Amino acid sequence: MKTVLRNFLFLNTDLMVDYLSTLEGHILEGAIDQTESGKKEKGGKLGYKVIEGSAVSETSTETKQQLAVPDAAKFQRLYELLEEQDQIQYLDAFDEEIWNQLRRNELLEVQATVRLPEMFSMTQLVEGIAPVIDLMTLVGQDPLSDPETRTAVDGMREVTKLVGKKPIPLLFEAASTRNFRFVANLPRQHLRCELSDLQGEAVVFGKVLRILTKGQKLEVFSLLPGVTSVPKRGFTKEQRRRMKVSKDELTEWVGGPAIVLDPLAVYR
Repeated sequence: MKTVLRNFLFLNTDLMVDYLSTLEGHILEGAIDQTESGKKEKGGKLGYKVIEGSAVSETSTETKQQLAVPDAAKFQRLYELLEEQDQIQYLDAFDEEIWNQLRRNELLEVQATVRLPEMFSMTQLVEGIAPVIDLMTLVGQDPLSDPETRTAVDGMREVTKLVGKKPIPLLFEAASTRNFRFVANLPRQHLRCELSDLQGEAVVFGKVLRILTKGQKLEVFSLLPGVTSVPKRGFTKEQRRRMKVSKDELTEWVGGPAIVLDPLAVYR
């Protein structure tokens, strides 16, 4: 089998170890020892008036070294095992008939167009400009001198702190087939790139957790829990009123047909 070179944007190593140990009954951890043995010749020149020759002896050598087993190699091993058992369903271009054949617990490899929910991206934007605001304030140019602007930014900062503790919501569609949507949540500790790199085309590999049929919808991301937990003390009645918004204004949904995927890896 040809080895695929992957640039991992996300790799759930805990899940990968679970899958590997299930298939093989064990998992290689840390490093493995490799021993190389051989023979080395020793030559010494002997000179005489009449004859000339050389004395040769052999010395046995043994070299030991430890080889680390990187995550990429473990993933490749897992991928090969799954392919041998014909357990991977590759999705690029497909139709409704193929979609309807997909079942819970199937492993999918989706050539996808990936994006982050708009509401989630807003929280990251505020986080990105926060150091600039702090620097300008330090040099006497407060961009938040307007009380209402400061209220909005401070509130969003608090929301961003809460969002930062949660998995990253991911929305994607098969690159060649629109209107069949996928949702995944990425545990942050397994992220291997900047959040901005999770936009665009990539391969998403994971297990089907749930299938949404037409007419069903799922909450992908909501700012509501964060907004309602922001302290209201210190705000005027009018400011508190403006902070009251409906759930639909702060929530992004995905409608069926859609699949909720438990992601193992995202790579290019």
